[in-house]
Amino acid sequence: MNELPGFAVPISEEARLFLMSCLLGVPLGMLFDLFRTLRALLPHHPVIVFLEDTFFALCFCVSLQLYASAFGQDALRWYYALGALLGLALWLLTVGAVWMRLLRGIRRLLGRILHSFGRIMQKTARLFVRNTKKSDPAEKIGETP
Repeated sequence: MNELPGFAVPISEEARLFLMSCLLGVPLGMLFDLFRTLRALLPHHPVIVFLEDTFFALCFCVSLQLYASAFGQDALRWYYALGALLGLALWLLTVGAVWMRLLRGIRRLLGRILHSFGRIMQKTARLFVRNTKKSDPAEKIGETP
């Protein structure tokens, strides 16, 4: 009576597999944050965003299938996906939120630096134009020494 059929898994093993699938959400959260970082730093065309999201979904599905093959006796169970989603959500709400806040601060700082640099370049260009107008050789032709 203690022997279970090949497809049955004891509850304690299911709980362990569920908790391990939550850990699967961590690298998926890191991958998602990589895409969010790229989107924050570089402007993206909507087609590129679609391709990135499709690639992420494909990575999520492949990782679930590999997890099921490695740990779940080649059976993909719904709670693996639920655990991975929970782990992903926990990552995004904790480390991912801190990272995005830090990234927004970096973007603001870089924006201020670039804005200041642009203003300095603009002032330099104005001074250069003024100085070249004063010493224009065409004006000196009409002058008498």
